[in-house]
Amino acid sequence: MNSRAAEGIPVDVETMRRTIDRALVLRSKPLVRTELEELEGLLRGHIEVILPDAVQRTERLWRGSREWYLDRSTLGTVANNVRLGLGDEPMGNYVHVTRLARDCGWLLSRHAERASS
Repeated sequence: MNSRAAEGIPVDVETMRRTIDRALVLRSKPLVRTELEELEGLLRGHIEVILPDAVQRTERLWRGSREWYLDRSTLGTVANNVRLGLGDEPMGNYVHVTRLARDCGWLLSRHAERASS
């Protein structure tokens, strides 16, 4: 499973951060399905760009360590969240999109840690 990040292709961190910020302020206005669909698609794409790199980095950790276990657990949850889609309930869709935003933020912070070291 290769990623753009692992292949040295730059990750557009600023675009990812703007998308995350947009998703996390959704409740400040009425929920609109088209906006939720757009944000879900963007977040899903961002996660798919950096998730493989996070998985590869985690697999290089000592298996059985606390860090490996916590990262693997979180990565499994992120992968499951990406597979879910929007439903019929506006509030459920809001929760799903904000969960993807938080997942993307977690992955992006891990990516930034790696880039700075």
